[in-house]
Amino acid sequence: MLPNNQTANPGTGNEISPAGKFWAGLLLIVFTAAAIFFITAYWPNKMPPIKDGDDGAWYTRKCFNVTLIEKNNCEINTQNDSIRKLVDSVSNNIKRLKAVLDTIDKKNDSLRVIKKLTDSFHKLEERSVSLKQSITVVTDTKRIHLNTILLLLVALMGFLGNMIHIATSFTTFVGSGTFKKDWILWYFVKPFTAAGLAIIIYFIIRAGFLNYGSGASSVSLYGILSLAALAGLFTDIATLKLKEVFEVIFKPKDDRTGKLQGDELTVTSFLPETIPAAVESTFVIGGKNLNMADIKITIDGNAVTPVTKSAEKLEIKYTPKAGTTKAVFVIADKAGKPLYTKDILIK
Repeated sequence: MLPNNQTANPGTGNEISPAGKFWAGLLLIVFTAAAIFFITAYWPNKMPPIKDGDDGAWYTRKCFNVTLIEKNNCEINTQNDSIRKLVDSVSNNIKRLKAVLDTIDKKNDSLRVIKKLTDSFHKLEERSVSLKQSITVVTDTKRIHLNTILLLLVALMGFLGNMIHIATSFTTFVGSGTFKKDWILWYFVKPFTAAGLAIIIYFIIRAGFLNYGSGASSVSLYGILSLAALAGLFTDIATLKLKEVFEVIFKPKDDRTGKLQGDELTVTSFLPETIPAAVESTFVIGGKNLNMADIKITIDGNAVTPVTKSAEKLEIKYTPKAGTTKAVFVIADKAGKPLYTKDILIK
């Protein structure tokens, strides 16, 4: 999928040097690999049980080891202060008793029993230290919630999907010798806007506008990330879908005067203007926003379907009836209001 506004004109030449091609290709590889790296790093080992809700959706915040913190560990975590105090108290008492016993003459046979008791206390002390260390491991673990993980992964998948899009566009135009340096900013900005678009679509899905709404634990991880990747890969289609959702919800009616005309359908060229009778001809219409949704194209009142349809170009095949001298070409909106009219001469 190529930039909608960049048309390929063979023979115009590349506006990029060999060094520019190298660095641009290297950046495409680095950014794509970085997106894959972080997606892998923050991929959770499993989804939490739905019955636990968002309260049980905590994970260890460690790259390449984002592991669900089980409920038992969470319970230990809530009791860590009292357990630590208990262990510290036992350890301190053992140290005091050990100091007293060390002052007693170990050669005295009457103290053999006390010596055995000392050995037992040593073992108890080792176990208390071990318990304290294990509790510290659990309680000091850095955590991250599933909602945060999903936001990161959705943004990264949107970014990755658009990297595929712009890599295809870049290599196609460079390979055909028609790359224009004016589009460099587009290549840099597009992946980040795609990541933002993916997050917006994610919010809409979580809000229930697309027949979904529940806690993070019930989200289909593969499903939501697939949509994010597709949103990045097909940003224009995703934007149109969001526009459709907005129009369905709010049903806007724009009666403003003096509004900008940049988003209107515009025809700048229409060729040929004269065609032979009873022979199939191909019309090529150039302009802006020619792929607007719900437009109707007719010739003499008969609907026609473009062979090629894009934002800047329409191709239409038409065979006039014998004996006719003129045909009327009309592009109308979904309400039937003419947006463009052209008389076609037939000879």
